[in-house]
Amino acid sequence: MSQDQQLALICQHRATIYAWFSGLFAKELDADGIARLHSAAVGQWLASLADEPSLAAAVNQFQQSLSALNLRQDAVLELSADFAGLFLMPKPVETQPYASVHTSGDATPKFKQQSCTDMQAQLAQLGLSLNSAFKEPEDHLAVLLELISYLAYAVAEQEKNSQPLLVLQKQQIELLLSWLPAFSQACRQHDPFGFYASLANMMVTFIQADRLWLAENQNNLVH
Repeated sequence: MSQDQQLALICQHRATIYAWFSGLFAKELDADGIARLHSAAVGQWLASLADEPSLAAAVNQFQQSLSALNLRQDAVLELSADFAGLFLMPKPVETQPYASVHTSGDATPKFKQQSCTDMQAQLAQLGLSLNSAFKEPEDHLAVLLELISYLAYAVAEQEKNSQPLLVLQKQQIELLLSWLPAFSQACRQHDPFGFYASLANMMVTFIQADRLWLAENQNNLVH
């Protein structure tokens, strides 16, 4: 396998990881979703992520929170309540999954600010649009993660002129990391059970590691 083929496979794997995080922050988990998290395939995949030293602690913490789900009397209802309390209620503001809330710079955080307008323009430029079933603003965390997934896969598939996609991918990662660490910390403070806190921590840890990987390999990814 050539170096280009190896890098393409890595980019496709990265795209899958971003899409996985996106799905978990997009909506509450139902019984089937929880069952998939406990499947052997996901267990093996998480174990492979934990083989990366920079990810090991965060992945292990998430695996522990997965095991703890089995101890909850009604995991679906209780996890849905956790999701709603963290991400759907007006407060706590610090756990709202919208870039505008964290980046507007206003004393009183507001929804649908410049970050949302910028994302609307970015999606339009790429010829992308939100699924009609997804009723959240364009600067929702799930959308931002899905965009990076799209860009990572596009770089893997692009035989030439991949540099603009790579630059955009790096920009989106930097924008996310400008507020996600504080978001993760807030989840830790406001999520007593810890499932979404550990998920947010694993997500931030992965994105930070991915930023380093991109910096180290950007010259090889440009065609």
